Amino acid sequence: MSQNKEDTNINEKTKDNSKKLGLMALTAVVLSAMVGGGIYDLPQNMAVHAGAIGQICAWIITGFIMWFIVKSFMILTDVYPEYKTGLYQYVEKGFGGYAGFFTSWGYWICECFANVTYSVLLMATLDFFFPGKFTGGNNIWSIIGGSIILWLMSFLILNGIKAASSVEIAGTVGMLITTAIFIVIMAISFNWGSFTTNMFANHPIPHLNDKDLGSLQHQISSTMMTTLWVFGGVEGAVVLSDKAKSQNEVKTATHLGFIICLILYALATLLPLGLRSYGQIASMRSPSSGILLSLVIGPAGRVIIAIGVIVAILASWLTWTLMLSEMPYAAAKAKHFPKQFARTNKNDIPYVSLITSSIIMEIIIILTHFSTEAFNTMLTIVGTMTVPPYLLSILFLVKSSFKEENWPGHHHYKRKYALTISLIALVGIIYMGISAGIKYTVISFIIYAIGIPFYIYARRQFAPNEKVFTKTEMGFAIAIIVVAVVGIFILVV
Repeated sequence: MSQNKEDTNINEKTKDNSKKLGLMALTAVVLSAMVGGGIYDLPQNMAVHAGAIGQICAWIITGFIMWFIVKSFMILTDVYPEYKTGLYQYVEKGFGGYAGFFTSWGYWICECFANVTYSVLLMATLDFFFPGKFTGGNNIWSIIGGSIILWLMSFLILNGIKAASSVEIAGTVGMLITTAIFIVIMAISFNWGSFTTNMFANHPIPHLNDKDLGSLQHQISSTMMTTLWVFGGVEGAVVLSDKAKSQNEVKTATHLGFIICLILYALATLLPLGLRSYGQIASMRSPSSGILLSLVIGPAGRVIIAIGVIVAILASWLTWTLMLSEMPYAAAKAKHFPKQFARTNKNDIPYVSLITSSIIMEIIIILTHFSTEAFNTMLTIVGTMTVPPYLLSILFLVKSSFKEENWPGHHHYKRKYALTISLIALVGIIYMGISAGIKYTVISFIIYAIGIPFYIYARRQFAPNEKVFTKTEMGFAIAIIVVAVVGIFILVV
């Protein structure tokens, strides 16, 4: 009898494990979360701010910083394998319930905005095939089209993680193929003379549209908003670690995704400088990679890139929709988010969190209609709101590794090594946040402040007789409100 029971338990465990994500699916999550459709306009995005030398330095510095951030997440995954929702649980463990809520809320709302950037970019790309129909990506038809896709994706996810991951893998493969075509053709067409002309971008060349982009340090700093945004999503596998077959595969997927993306980003922005000057690329319409490809192979180039953009966006959109529902779900299970968000359906999908996320995204999609710079506005918000969740997660690793007595023993990393890695990552995040713009970071705290009533409501649901905030948490909440007020003042003035 006991043997039969044991066999049943093993079968159930195997069945449950079959529904989880393996290495390929997790790597696809990281790649699709990071790359998206943004890579196809990356040549223009970088050329606006920097010449060849500036871009090379920017990718080296960003790659250096991001390696330490990635390594920090890998250490956290190894040291705390029981924390299977990543960012939220790290912060909650290290700094208390409200800090965890702060991270969960910020990440959640941030990724809602991120998904709307995909909607805007997708609709703008479809305008290539239907001229005048989806102009700007935020007209009425764009809103209708984006809304339909949003709810179709939500329906797909509600049917289970495996169904969604299969579509995700297919989309990621399609994106990689298209990107590879672009990079190979740029490499074949590469001209060293063009690449080495005005490499420091420090003097104007009118016939090439080259402008003086300032000092090398200024060029590097100016690219940080772009580079910060394109690496957003490197934590994708960590966020979905609860859905992974093993924590080792989470670490491997994070590492692989980072390396592949860094190589793709650097090649996608530097190789085109061997075809046209940074000034010429900077003046190209979106997506700039399509125009560059058409210069070599004709009109077919824009068709290839347009298809690539669509496929990549759909994969990334699906990934982020899946990821963003996990944070409120984890926080609700820990009693720091309204308890309704902890509900799941028969496919183990947090449906309340997912549907609420979709409603928020729908509202933001509608609001883009009233923005003339819809994509850039969303990009700025996403870029700045990414900083605090990263910062607090890395601070947890600093805190854990600072003293011997706080450092768990069941892992492969030595305490001093983890402390060194986390401190360098911390400095890197602060540098990238400052470079991205203090102004917009301050403005983003308005959104963080809006979350405070939701936390109060959740705490009164779960612990009506306890204080909502500790003294430290109260000070933290007041600080957020003060910064938010400053942000409102900046917006008004």
